[in-house]
This record gives sequence, C-alpha cells and structure tokens, in this order.
Amino acid sequence: MTEVKQSDLAKTHLETMLQLLGIEATVAPESIDESTVCYRIDCKEADAKVLIGRKGTTLEAVQFLLRQMCKGGQAEEEHFIVDVCDYRERRKEAILDRAKKGAVAVLNGEYEEFALPPMTAFERRIVHNYLHEHFPDLQSQSNGEGEDRHIVISYGGMPAGGEAAVAQE
Repeated sequence: MTEVKQSDLAKTHLETMLQLLGIEATVAPESIDESTVCYRIDCKEADAKVLIGRKGTTLEAVQFLLRQMCKGGQAEEEHFIVDVCDYRERRKEAILDRAKKGAVAVLNGEYEEFALPPMTAFERRIVHNYLHEHFPDLQSQSNGEGEDRHIVISYGGMPAGGEAAVAQE
C-alpha cells in the first residue's frame, strides 16, 4: 500500500473546506523549518477576514479541524500551520515587537517581570526562542491555563554561586 503524505492530504482537505465555504483561494505549502509546513491561503480581503476571525480564532479553528481530519489513517504525521494572507507573519512581528519592548523594560529595571498577552502554543514557542536567542540574560516562562496561557519575562542573570537561576513553575 502506498503511504500518503500528510501534506498532500492536508492541502486537499483545506481546498475542499474552502470550496465548501464558497471562498475562492489558492493554497500553497511552504516549509517553515525541517519539521513544520505552512499552508498559505491567498484570497480576497473580505474572505480573509472571515477565515481569520476575531484575533485569529477562526483561523485556529480551521487549523484544528484540518489536523483532526488528517489524524490517523495511512498518512505520515507532520507538523503544520495554516496562514491566511500572511496574517501569522504580521501577528508574529507584532508579538516579537511587544516581547522586545518587554525584554528591554526588564533589562532597564522598569519592571521585575513583564507579562505578555495570552497567545497560542506556537506563538509562545516563537517568543521563547526569540528571547533565548536575543536576550540571554533574561528568562521566560509560560503561566496560566488554556486560553489565558501567556509568557512572563524576567531577569535570569547569574547569582553569586555561578549557576543560572531556575524558573519556578
């Protein structure tokens, strides 16, 4: 039996979903990194607003449904995200800008801790990686539950013993 790639299955299901919604769009898979594919949907602005929804909630729901549709069966498991008209890239830039401002405020002593607004697990991963790479003296941890899960940035400098401070969960 031939193994079906999840990327082919996901793209087909996504195109079917768009067709059922009456949205004329193109779906283009694009590799984000070695383990993640992004399905970029290009469509009219009015359709994009419908697909994205308030604060990206509809886009998250579409992505969730697509993941559920691709689970199991003969498909090879792959990580993927769905993006509409570069919404996620614009959102990423806004989130990283806010994280950078928070990091600078903590480094300047304006705040002991700086809490970012709630975000998805994927967005939190991007922020954690960004802060780790660009602000090694700071630490970040995720706090809260469910939709309220957010990142708190704090100073994580070296104490007198020379060991890095460990965040308390």
